[in-house]
Amino acid sequence: MGIKEAEEATGISRQNIRFYERQGLLHPARNKNNSYREYTEEDILRLKEIRLLRKLGMPVEEIRRLLDGETQLQPALAEQERRLEAEAEKLKACCRFCRKIHESSLKEMDVDQYLNQMEEEEKKGAVFAKFIEDYKNVTISEARRSFDFKPDTMCMTPEEFTMELCKYAEQNHLDLVITKEGLLPEFTIDGIEYTASRSFGRFGATVHCVMKHPEDYMPPEMSEKRYKRIRRICQICNLCLLPVIFICMILAGEGIWLPLVLCLPAAVVYIGVQIWWVQKKNDKYRDS
Repeated sequence: MGIKEAEEATGISRQNIRFYERQGLLHPARNKNNSYREYTEEDILRLKEIRLLRKLGMPVEEIRRLLDGETQLQPALAEQERRLEAEAEKLKACCRFCRKIHESSLKEMDVDQYLNQMEEEEKKGAVFAKFIEDYKNVTISEARRSFDFKPDTMCMTPEEFTMELCKYAEQNHLDLVITKEGLLPEFTIDGIEYTASRSFGRFGATVHCVMKHPEDYMPPEMSEKRYKRIRRICQICNLCLLPVIFICMILAGEGIWLPLVLCLPAAVVYIGVQIWWVQKKNDKYRDS
């Protein structure tokens, strides 16, 4: 079919169809007799996919990577959701700032004052967002440093131990390679070296996997000093958050509300990060 029929079949204007072709999203064949473009059913389907993704606000370059197989659908959608959430936060901030402007005309408005206020709020938001992003990265890093799992057998022989490690990797879609068999085996996950050991209890064996060189592993683009600082904050949160909330609730019962009011935002951020990490981990397994 020609471009007029493609326009009618997809609901995309011919100008946009041409644009998508120039951007490398579509490669229609040309009629040998007149050099006109001819759109196949596959081209029409691709155009509809592009239309759907553009309605979701996905950037053209990201759509190209998705169509070319450079990324998968679920990771691309998750990244787009993150972009939309960030944009939504910006829009909410703009709405809040609109309510701060009470003047009835531009002549009455102190533009410099409002611009300064806006820049201050942006700086505060950037600092907080940077901390949250670093906190997420450190949480992910800590989860990778060590992990435990319950094997189906007691891992009494090197062969059983290797089998259970491979089974765990397969169930969790991990790129695990055994580098040394034994009752203290060694292996790599995504190129990171680990050692494994066993412990026994009332409910059977537990396999403990620990990174061999944790001192060399930290999130990219983060200095060692900042990593150690935020890691310490993570450890303090893990140890102290629940007892602190419990104490604050006791104080609130006595009519002292301020500690609870101050503590709850930190608790919400901490729990939100933990939930985000679990969801990201589950999404990664589903996408694999």
